[in-house]
Amino acid sequence: MKPILLSLILVVPALFPASQATAQISIGDTVTTQTGAPDTLTAGVAEWDKAKPHPTKYGETRDLLTGVTRDLSWLDIHAYLLAAGKSFSPAANEAADHLLIVREGSLTVTIGSAHKVLGPGGIALFSAGEDPSILNTGTANATCYLLSFRAKGGIDKDRAKQAGPPVLLDWPELTMKKTDKGESRPIFSRPVAWLHKIDMHATTLEAGQISHPQHVHRNEEIILMRSGHVRMHIADGYQKAAAGDLVFLPSGVPHNLENGDTGRCEYFALQWEQ
Repeated sequence: MKPILLSLILVVPALFPASQATAQISIGDTVTTQTGAPDTLTAGVAEWDKAKPHPTKYGETRDLLTGVTRDLSWLDIHAYLLAAGKSFSPAANEAADHLLIVREGSLTVTIGSAHKVLGPGGIALFSAGEDPSILNTGTANATCYLLSFRAKGGIDKDRAKQAGPPVLLDWPELTMKKTDKGESRPIFSRPVAWLHKIDMHATTLEAGQISHPQHVHRNEEIILMRSGHVRMHIADGYQKAAAGDLVFLPSGVPHNLENGDTGRCEYFALQWEQ
């Protein structure tokens, strides 16, 4: 699966994350994890409607997913609502690489000399140490997801520099390829500071289509629903997912995505290699 996207398991818990008591995780400007900390995330769907909003000075946040995976010593996914004229800046340090995905409204993203207005479906990928600013220059609220991640394999700042400048792409700029099931949009496949490679694409499925036969792969994966209503076939069970929801698929878990009969669905798919 394609559009930025955390051992073979035959019985998958319906809810996640699992207990995080065994891992030391701090969210914010600093991140600390135990060496060899066990995975704290299992396969499942994080529902937008069940993520409790927390008021902030610029709007609100929603906690969607935080924990440790097979390849990541820290994965944190928050949603941000920015009121008109408000802004925020992720921590500008080496704690994590970041991926921003706009859900609603328009956001102006500035990273060094790079500057761009991103609408719904727009994405920004920036490496650890870069200092982004996200501003809502519109007249209505805007919402986005911010994915922060660091790999267990360590950081390589030179690798990030060689990969080039931050990725800033708006949805209309993405190259669309027709498929026998709908559409596919490749977005990026490149290194960042904490990851040897991160790959993202978007997929559109027509009504009644499935992404592919249920399969497994070594890489962990994140699915972010942009529109529609689907069933995620995870191991031996099914879980519903709708626009705004996020799906985490650990390494080796059998899965596929089944669209319903009522209309198209769109989703981002994200994988990585440490």
